[in-house]
Amino acid sequence: MANLNDMMVFASVVDKGSFTAAANAYELPKSNISRKVSRLEEHLGVRLLERSTRKLHLTEIGEIYYRHCVRIQEEIESARLSIDKMAASPIGQLNICASITVGQNFISRHLHGFQQKYPQVTLNLQLTNRRVDVIEEGFDLVLRVGDLKDSNLVARRLCQSELMLFASPEYLKRKPKLTNPDALSHHQCLHASTVSQKPQWRLLKNQAENNKKESIVDFKPAFICDDFTVLRKMAINGAGIARLPSYICRQAINERKLVRVLPDWAFKTVDIYALFPSHKGATPKVRVFIDYLIESLKH
Repeated sequence: MANLNDMMVFASVVDKGSFTAAANAYELPKSNISRKVSRLEEHLGVRLLERSTRKLHLTEIGEIYYRHCVRIQEEIESARLSIDKMAASPIGQLNICASITVGQNFISRHLHGFQQKYPQVTLNLQLTNRRVDVIEEGFDLVLRVGDLKDSNLVARRLCQSELMLFASPEYLKRKPKLTNPDALSHHQCLHASTVSQKPQWRLLKNQAENNKKESIVDFKPAFICDDFTVLRKMAINGAGIARLPSYICRQAINERKLVRVLPDWAFKTVDIYALFPSHKGATPKVRVFIDYLIESLKH
């Protein structure tokens, strides 16, 4: 393959009309410019320029090759301008990955507003409970809840999520009254399998931050699922007590389909993060999306 730099030097010699003028443009000795053109001709096995003491003339093949070089120059410049534009303003497709619960219940209501504000950004949201490889799978941004393990990702905290116990009023009517966490072992407990390795709940009593009372409850799950949306549905249907993020239960609480269980007790709050590959940096489209979410979540 021909050396791209040699091709651009050749085009410059033709544009400027001489080796001397091209050498001045590149700030190189004339001999270097002449050597690059000769190397290109040798590589192609053809003569591109007829040299005389007074003027350069393109050969017929040289004329054709020059036009191709010009088109390549134009494509390179167009690519540079496109990159500059994308680096300066939010534009293009933003590939986002989130869990099903986070996508459906946490950020979905903010997406239309973002699109209205940034119409040149196309959102591509993929929902999965699988832990994706952000770089390998080509995501610009991933939303995760809880502890972070990827050292090669940059994290920005979006907000905190409260985890509480919920059940349907119908379930609580037909079961013994709950007065303390120890009684949970006698109830139907719905377990989120991705939360911990074993069915265990660690509850904290709502009191002074430096004097939290902890209760650890081991239980046999009546139902196991890796998706909070399904667990919420099971709880609404009276299947048992579920540990759920409060943000996915607001509507069900307002409609009196769910009530909080043991309101004096809760779980340690978890952080929701936006993560992106460190080698890419926060591109404008990533940066404005994160900033928009953080601002929207305040209201």
